[in-house]
Amino acid sequence: MAFIWTLACCTPGANVLLTMNTALRYNRLLAIGSAAGVTFAIILWGVLGASGVLIILQTFPWLFGLLKLLGGSYLLYLGLSKVYCTLKKNSRKADDIVRREHLKSPLHLARLAFFTSIINPKTGLFVISLFSVAMPKEPSWQISMLCVSIMASITLLWHLLLACAFSTASAQTFYQKSVNLIDYLTGGLFTLFGIKIISS
Repeated sequence: MAFIWTLACCTPGANVLLTMNTALRYNRLLAIGSAAGVTFAIILWGVLGASGVLIILQTFPWLFGLLKLLGGSYLLYLGLSKVYCTLKKNSRKADDIVRREHLKSPLHLARLAFFTSIINPKTGLFVISLFSVAMPKEPSWQISMLCVSIMASITLLWHLLLACAFSTASAQTFYQKSVNLIDYLTGGLFTLFGIKIISS
């Protein structure tokens, strides 16, 4: 289970993209807030998966479809907002941009990352699959909580690694040189993730 979850964590997706972009655009502390938000969401998904609550998604396909629509629409909103803000960014004053960025806090990024992860139904579906394949048929609560703890630890370590790697001076210097291109790419990827979730 730990091996499968490590591979899933390292696969590029909305959570990885959010932590990387936060580290590049702001600073390491805010990126750590993003890592914490993703981790708390994974803990919740894991608890739901271990308790069997996520089986509801398989029992009622319309509910899963609704969650896909909501999650995909939210990622579409994030992506299109990113593209729109990048288009408008050059018309703002530089000091206004700095002031707006400094208003963000680690708690704000943690909430954003948590919401981005928890509203993605594919994460929940993957947790269902993982628990059905890697867990005993009737696992004890101790085993279930151990597995949730392992998933949370792997998630936190990976996102902390991303936060540290992409908040270095060299990475942020590269970002500043290519800011518009990277922001357009980030917005485009979020938009594609949203379309993929809705259409899958």
